[in-house]
Amino acid sequence: MTSRKITSKSIAPCGLICDLCLGAQRTKNTCLGCNKEGNKSEHCKKCIIKKCEEKKRNGKILCYQCCKYPCKRLKSLEKRYSTKYGESLVENFERIKAIGIREFVKEADKKWRCKECGEYICVHRAICLYCGAKNPWYPEKINKENVRTDT
Repeated sequence: MTSRKITSKSIAPCGLICDLCLGAQRTKNTCLGCNKEGNKSEHCKKCIIKKCEEKKRNGKILCYQCCKYPCKRLKSLEKRYSTKYGESLVENFERIKAIGIREFVKEADKKWRCKECGEYICVHRAICLYCGAKNPWYPEKINKENVRTDT
C-alpha cells in the first residue's frame, strides 16, 4: 500500500479530491493537484473555477465559502462528476461543513482506498488502476435499452 495520504491540500477549490484524479495517479507527468506547486495537467492549468474572480481575491477559499455558491460553473461540474464518476462536490462540501476538513480528509482517505490493494481508486475509472478490483463508487452505466453494461 502506498504511503500517500489525502490531506487538506488534496481538496480542490471545487470540492474534488485531486488525489483521486487520473492525472494524479498516472506514472508520467503526474499532476500534483490544484493546491500544490509543480506539475499540473492541462485541464488543471486552465480551470475556470480555480481562476474565477472570487479566487483571485482569496485563493484559499473553497467554493462553498463563496457568496456565489453554488455558481453555474460548479453546478455543471457537480452534475458531471456525480453522474459520470460517483463523486459529489456538494456532498463533499456538506461533510466538510459538518465535520471539518481534517475529519473529512480522514474519511475520504479510508473511503477511496481499494479494498483489495490499498491504493487510491481513480474516480475516473470503473476499476482500480493498480489491481483491477471494481470501483464501488463508479456509477453503473445503462444503455438505451435500460440494460446495465460493463465499462
